[in-house]
Amino acid sequence: MEKTNAQSHLEYINRERAYENRGACIFHTHRLPKWAKNDPKKFFQAADKYEGVGHRRYVEIEFALPNELKTVEQYRQIIDAFIAKHLSEHYYAYAIHDKIGMLSSQRHPHVHIMFSERLIDDVEKIKERSANAFFLYPARKKKDGSEPSFEEKWKRGAPKDRKWCNHQYVTELRADFAQIQNAVLEQNGFSIRVDHRTLQAQKEEAEHNGDSSLARLFSRVPEKYIGVISCQDYEEPRLERLKIFRGLRERHFDLVMKLDASTKEAEELEVKDDAQFVSSRIKSLMESKEYKSQKFVDPILADLKNKMLTAVAQVNRWKRAIISQYDAELQAKMEYMTKSERKLWLKYFETLAQKNHLEHFLKSLKKPDETNKEATRAFELIVSGVKTQIADLDTSLTSMKKPLEDIRRRLELPDSRNNILLVTHQILQANTHARKMLKRANIDLDKAVDDLRNALFVKTMEEQKTSFKTREVYDLIRRQYRALKKEHEDLFVEKFHLQRQIISPQRAIFMAKNIFVQGDFKRLRVEVRRHKKEEQRLAPKLLAYAKEEKEFQKRDWSVFPRSTFLQEQYYLTKQRTILELERSHLDQFKLSLQKKQAELETLCRQPEATKKIEEIATGILRKNLRFVRKLEKVENRDKEIIERMNHTQDQMKALENRIALDKVHTRYRVTCSDTLTNTQAASLIADAILFEPEAVQLVARSDGNNLEMEKDWEMMSEFDKDELIRKKIIREL
Repeated sequence: MEKTNAQSHLEYINRERAYENRGACIFHTHRLPKWAKNDPKKFFQAADKYEGVGHRRYVEIEFALPNELKTVEQYRQIIDAFIAKHLSEHYYAYAIHDKIGMLSSQRHPHVHIMFSERLIDDVEKIKERSANAFFLYPARKKKDGSEPSFEEKWKRGAPKDRKWCNHQYVTELRADFAQIQNAVLEQNGFSIRVDHRTLQAQKEEAEHNGDSSLARLFSRVPEKYIGVISCQDYEEPRLERLKIFRGLRERHFDLVMKLDASTKEAEELEVKDDAQFVSSRIKSLMESKEYKSQKFVDPILADLKNKMLTAVAQVNRWKRAIISQYDAELQAKMEYMTKSERKLWLKYFETLAQKNHLEHFLKSLKKPDETNKEATRAFELIVSGVKTQIADLDTSLTSMKKPLEDIRRRLELPDSRNNILLVTHQILQANTHARKMLKRANIDLDKAVDDLRNALFVKTMEEQKTSFKTREVYDLIRRQYRALKKEHEDLFVEKFHLQRQIISPQRAIFMAKNIFVQGDFKRLRVEVRRHKKEEQRLAPKLLAYAKEEKEFQKRDWSVFPRSTFLQEQYYLTKQRTILELERSHLDQFKLSLQKKQAELETLCRQPEATKKIEEIATGILRKNLRFVRKLEKVENRDKEIIERMNHTQDQMKALENRIALDKVHTRYRVTCSDTLTNTQAASLIADAILFEPEAVQLVARSDGNNLEMEKDWEMMSEFDKDELIRKKIIREL
């Protein structure tokens, strides 16, 4: 940025004279020649006075500084590193400002660096020029091409560094300044990083890294700069548009972070559920008689057991590497606390854990028999001592509560809260590999358990067959179909239960509203149901009364004594009065319920309430996402089962046709049956009878006359299909 009057701008950045009341300048310093007498005003006054007409008196660089840093020393780490790299050959002055943004209401620390383009060349380093000489045109080469002498250079001005006219170089400064800031942030224990690149470039990198949440954050329109003067003009239309834009951007950020937190928590719960399921299967296997009675002398069984134990070790290894949502958020919060605040925070939760442990211990104590006085006395002493410790811990917790609330409030401020959410996301995103590996380890362990279970149970239950009759194949396929059907029915029941556990967004919002109003909505629903029951109870009474009144009007009372007429009339009047009173009470009750409903809805529509309700609803849906994922898995599994059932039905039909056509005792065998169970071999034979090419190549058949002779076995081929068609035609004829 260029200014025509250097001295005036120096007063602006140093908050001097006319700009003194603006404040916000927390530090300023400079590097000047001796003739300026340690006063930047004299240096820039000389620039205004002696610089050539139309020349720049100074160049200014303005950079934002990270909000995470709080002290001048931390800011100077960044600025001094930048100056050492880019302005070491220039005279300069800079000022650090720390003020609250006009629109954001957040801290906005930044630095103004003013410097002269003229270099501190070799001449200036040896012998400084005077004020009027420094800003003159530098000495030029002589006509014969020789360099001017030292004295000639000293009498003329210092040369200008032409890199400051190169726009590409100025652009590169942003990247370099970002690197310096990130290095300082890392030194001070912060995970957040500054990125100088465009939103599009950052989005593309996030997509390349598989970080969909960051990609969503960067999928927005960049903010347009409107300047300080425009911000001070309250009637500026761009100002109102910018406020709306920032509000929408903040809303977008919150939604993306909530979605990310929900997804990460759902993944965490899903992995935990998988691990718990596999653990229960391992426990069930190890507690079985077959496992306990097995000494694993057989090398195949021993190998399967070792594979299972290795898989268990892998699961435990990746479990230790997993970072939970709570731990990631706590780790992020710790970065934004001072050492004393961290110590207080940890001490509070440590004290709270001790108190909970003592309270649990107190509840678990059983009072001895009163006849045993010694035991009773010891019991009372223990209870008294524990209660004293709990009281002391309560006092300690109470003393820490207020400063802890102050820390929480500070961490909830927008600048801290947003960065904490981003750091939490970074920690969990970096932990994605561990979660994926744990998921894979769970799958491997589940397979290892299945293999060992099959080796212990399945193969011991059925004798391995080498060949099969068509009827035997059919029986095995039918048994497989029944097993699949039973699994399908079980999955249907499981789907039904899971669907009842899944919470819709509308229901989540209602639950959140009810939590926000401390259960008033739920109590209101109970009252509404009671009102409806009362109305249903009253309705038949009103119908019965209307019928009685109609009969009373139709009846000829002239044949009855007047006393009877008056008695019936009194009864009807009394009954009508009671019913009208009940109806009136129900109407008043309904109005009170409607009024209560309107009050609660009005309360929930307030801005703060809406935000809180959305947070609660998001948390409910986040926890419920595990059931959604489970339902998806069950539905996918059920689709696979249905497909297998349909295929098994096709196999059974083909086998029925083959049984009907066979006039000899045809037998089948699979060429690689050593590694297959009877059911698997039967399924492969049935596929071959369906003329599936891959199965046909693996199945041989024989007419059953001489099974010992290998020459009686023939590989099935497409000719069988023709034979089947020919036999079918003959049969129909």
